[in-house]
Amino acid sequence: MLPLTVRRRWPAACVVAVAVAALVQWLTVRNTVSAVPADLAVPIAVHAAAAYGSVWLARGALGGALVGAVLGALAWPRLLDTTAAHLVIGALLASTVVAAWAVGSLQRVRRTQAERERLLAVLAERTRIAREMHDVVAHSLAVVIAQADGGRYAANHPAGDPAITALATIGQHARAALAETRQILGVLRSGERPNAPAPGPGELTGLIEQVRAGGQSVEATIEAAPSTVDPALGLTVYRIVQEGLTNFMKHAGPDAHAEVSVRWTADRVEITVADNGAGPAHTHGPARTHGPARTRGYGLIGMRERAAAYGGTVELRSRDGGGSLLTATIPA
Repeated sequence: MLPLTVRRRWPAACVVAVAVAALVQWLTVRNTVSAVPADLAVPIAVHAAAAYGSVWLARGALGGALVGAVLGALAWPRLLDTTAAHLVIGALLASTVVAAWAVGSLQRVRRTQAERERLLAVLAERTRIAREMHDVVAHSLAVVIAQADGGRYAANHPAGDPAITALATIGQHARAALAETRQILGVLRSGERPNAPAPGPGELTGLIEQVRAGGQSVEATIEAAPSTVDPALGLTVYRIVQEGLTNFMKHAGPDAHAEVSVRWTADRVEITVADNGAGPAHTHGPARTHGPARTRGYGLIGMRERAAAYGGTVELRSRDGGGSLLTATIPA
């Protein structure tokens, strides 16, 4: 019974040792009902092979144990030397081995499923953090770039106030981005969700004012969100509008105009971000998250993933008159 003590750590060694012991017992001890130590160890070793060993080890242990069940039935004491008795004993031994193998296999499946679920949870968390990092960094850098370009232009003119304003806005956005980045990265260190409240529909007005402060023309129609809106859904609405404005600042051009609309109905929220700029491409039709041609990168993928979590959809297409149109519909 000593090999059974290492059956979890070294299942292959346990199976080999038990098989050797069982064979020695079968060759040396005959016609007695008292020589059963190896008989008891065989199903335990088969269970260990199925639960902790490789697939081939489990199959080999099962096959060897079934052969042992046949040999054990043939060598049963002469007291029960009848064909029926040998068949019954063989079936009993074989069923014990098969049951041990089945229980071990079920244990392996459950453990594998738990590991897979844990891996999926880790990947989902990594995806969530990647979305947050992209939204924070991309938007903040877009504002910083726009302000830096404006400040560089203003620095060449006698009046220095626009340049000072641009530098102040850059510092404000850089500090805010740094704070949000630290908050997101803190999740990686502690494994806990941040305590600070996430932005939501209530912060959309401030977001649009930030874009306007960078010299962009934005017209907004923002309806107040219901008091019962889930904070995660509110964050999704905020990030979609943020990503739409980020694309507008990056691709529309200096003289472009954007229109933002957020409408809440009894069962959904409708988001629209439209602009009349040039855009990164002039192909028509909806943007795609895979394949060639007009792909807006991880921002569009992130928006669609956020909306899909609530059964919503996001579509980004080129407008007939020029510019881009981002629409999102999310059940609320």
